[in-house]
This record gives sequence, structure tokens and C-alpha cells, in this order.
Amino acid sequence: MSAQREISLADPPTRRPAPGHRSLSAEQRLALLQVYQRVPGAAPPREFLQRLVTQISDIIRVKAAVAGKHEGAWVLAAESQVEPVLTIPVNGGAEGLEQFGADPARGVELWSSGGIEWTLVSLASTPRSPVLLILEGNWIDASAELIELAKSLLSGHQREPITTPAVDALTHRLTRTLADISGLATVGEAVLQHVVQAVPSRMASLAVAAPDGELSIVATYGYPRALVEHLRIAPGTGVIGSVYQSRAPLVVPDVTATAAGLDRRRTRYRTNSFAVVPIIAGGEVLGVVSLTDRLAPGPYTPDDVAAIRTLLAPVALALGRERVWREAQAYAQAAVIDPVSGLFNRRYFQARLEEELHRAIRQSTSVALLMVDLDGFKSINDRFGHVAGDMVIRDISEILRRSVRIFDVCTRFGGEEFAVMMPGGTAESAGTIAERIRQRVETYQRSESELATLHVTASIGVAVSPPGVTARDLIERADRALYHAKRAGKNRVSTTGPDGTVLDS
Repeated sequence: MSAQREISLADPPTRRPAPGHRSLSAEQRLALLQVYQRVPGAAPPREFLQRLVTQISDIIRVKAAVAGKHEGAWVLAAESQVEPVLTIPVNGGAEGLEQFGADPARGVELWSSGGIEWTLVSLASTPRSPVLLILEGNWIDASAELIELAKSLLSGHQREPITTPAVDALTHRLTRTLADISGLATVGEAVLQHVVQAVPSRMASLAVAAPDGELSIVATYGYPRALVEHLRIAPGTGVIGSVYQSRAPLVVPDVTATAAGLDRRRTRYRTNSFAVVPIIAGGEVLGVVSLTDRLAPGPYTPDDVAAIRTLLAPVALALGRERVWREAQAYAQAAVIDPVSGLFNRRYFQARLEEELHRAIRQSTSVALLMVDLDGFKSINDRFGHVAGDMVIRDISEILRRSVRIFDVCTRFGGEEFAVMMPGGTAESAGTIAERIRQRVETYQRSESELATLHVTASIGVAVSPPGVTARDLIERADRALYHAKRAGKNRVSTTGPDGTVLDS
């Protein structure tokens, strides 16, 4: 230690610390373990020590100082503030400091000077050059954190970077896990579980690109995904969007010391450091992993990013696989879904009706069919326009979905006509659902003032399959009942009997 000013005996202090044991909050613990990263090690000794005690004092809100031996005498190297006065004997009378400094393994100990209780923390690795951190008050309850702080200041790092064999083992285990699972949420959860093992962190997230080009968060660790599942992140926007666009990882040791735009952090974060790493395959960015609140002392490092990037190699393949599956599902859905109503289209309906009728024969059950037609729909288009007409189609489709059983099949049969197939349905159950639909359509209204006079009704025909009936015959029976309802005045339900004749309503 370079020569510092000697401290002679002083008058009794004018302020005493509050009595009793002191403890650290979770935020203070994490901040203490990051002190060594915030004080430049290349600074001159006097500047280094002064910034060190100032940082510590700012965190725990009491006086901090560093003392050491220079030419056989104890000297005060730095102190965060003048009050309360720290009295260190120059010649003799320093038995407590001598004994503690001679045994660095003791770690933390109480010491009294000038009528004030102080906590001593050894910052020396050998007794030949004792150096002590001195804190105002009794911090024995925080001994573990103070010892860890001392270790980080001595070593200059909180731990060795994760070894390549450890990363390789994690990567191998993750590869096997990803081979056995599917679904973005499931894959994302597995990825984050392994990432936080490689770089222990309190919180993490995985964002992937949605079909519209924006990113959405599909998995989280350490907090509920419901908090962020609604977010849509445009490329180039925010930290995640910027990393996605730049394709380069981002490591921020202290967000409060960065350029404008990154100097704000969520209140749920406990530390100021974070790391964001893109997942790249074939020159394309498939996702972005974000980590914050590193559990070990110190901010995220390039070594952490290297470990994460090694681990993400099989993740790129898994996300690519999930994208192919999603695109295949989208194409398959587009082939069977009507784009206006969101219901199944007629082609899908025909195929399902054939399947259900064959199943009904095997299981000696029946299939009920409802044909639903909106009355006078052409006048709606003529009076209010085709945009309003499409809105009505979508709204009536939603009424159908909410009115039937979960396993019934709702279809836009064509134009303003719909079909509802009810596997296992009977004349009684089908009639009840048909009447429910008719009533809900009749009471349907739009909230827009310009559509206040819009009124919609529906006529419905019901048919139930007798044994051996074909799909074409069942549709014709339901159509016959529908036409009967139309001729009888509309806005009503008609049903065909077992012999195909229409029963009186």
C-alpha cells in the first residue's frame, strides 16, 4: 500500500450509529458484489481506494474506510466521509487491528474505537501486508456477503468462466431434450432452463419472430409470461428488437452508465447488468435470448455470452423446425378455413360429414345437421355496404360458435348460408340448439350509430340422419326444412322427420 496520511487520536465522535445489528437488503447484497466491477482497477491506488469506499458507503448508507500497515504503522488509506471520526492509534494501542490483520482467515470481526462499534473485513490474502475494510456499525449478520465482497476485490472476478466441458454437457443434454419435445412454449421453457444453468440468472426470456415480422416473447424464466405475452416488438425497437436487427449480442455491465435509450430498467430488475444474444441459423435470426439479474456477483461478461452462444446451437435447429411446423399448419388451416367468417369452409365440411356418417353407422348413432340462412341478407349489403355485410357474417359466425357444443362443426356453406354438423345429435338436441341460434341472431345488434337500424334474422332447417343415409341426402333433408321455414315466414326453425318429410313448426 502506498503511503497515506496517519491518523492520530481524536476527540470523541459527535454522532453515533444506531444501536443493534445491521442487515443487508437483497438489492444491497447484489450491489456490494458488483462493486469491484464499478471501480476501475487501473486507477492510481489512492483514487482506487477512495472510489471503493465511496461506492460501498453509497450502498449501505454508513461510513466506510480502508486501513492498512505502512512502514510498521497503521494508516487510514481512504474514508468515505469525515463523520463519525475513525480513530486509529499511531503508536501502540492497536491490538485489535494487529490480531485481526495477522489472521486474514478470520474474515469479519467487530472492533470498537472512540466509543463506536465498527466492523472489520479482511482484504488481504496474507498477514504480511494486512489491509482492512472498516464499516461503521455492527454488520456481523452480513458476514457472508462481506467475505464474498472481499474475495471479489482480491481476485478481480467472481468466479472462473464456465468450463467448455460443462457447456458441452449442457448442450448435449439440451439437444436430447429438444429432440423429444415440440411447441414453441415448451421448447422455449426448456431452452431457458438450460441457459440459466450455464449463466445463473434470476430472470430470462426468449423472443421469436411472428409471421408478421414482429417479435413476441414465447417463454420466460423467473416471472410470469402473462406479463409480456401481449407485447409485439418491431425489429430495431428496444433492446430485443435492436439485437434482432443487428444480429450481434449485447452485454451491458451497467445500464445506468450507457447511452440514452438504455438507461431505464424495469422495476422488477434488481441489477443494472443484462445480456441479450441472438439465435442465428443460416444467416437468419430466429430468436433472441435475454438474461438479467446475474445471480453471482458482477455484471455479465463476454465469457457468459460465449457460453450462451455455444448452448444455442441446437436451439436454432429446434426453432427452425417449429417454424416449418407452424407454416405447414398455417397452410393447412388456410385450405379449410373461410377467410371472412373464420369458420370451416364447404370442402372441409363435406369431408367431415362423410367421416361422421360412417362413424355413426359403426357406432349406431346419428348425425344432426342444421342449415342456417340469414333472411334478406342482400338488403343488408345494399343498405349498409359490403363492409358491414362482412362484419355481420363474422358476428353471426361467432354466435354459431358460442351456441353449439365444443365438438360440433360450424361451416360457412356459401354466401350468407351456414351449416352446423352435430355428431351424435338427436332431433331434440338439434332443435334446442337451432332455436338458441335463432333467438341470438334475432337479438343481435351492432354498436355503431350508423348501423343502429340493422336487423338480422335467420331461418334454420334441421335434419337427423337415419341409418344408411348419404351425405348428399342429409343435406337435401336439411335444405328442405330450411326452405319450408323460409316459405312459412322466415325467422323460424323447421325440422324433417325420419321419413324426410318436414314437420309442422
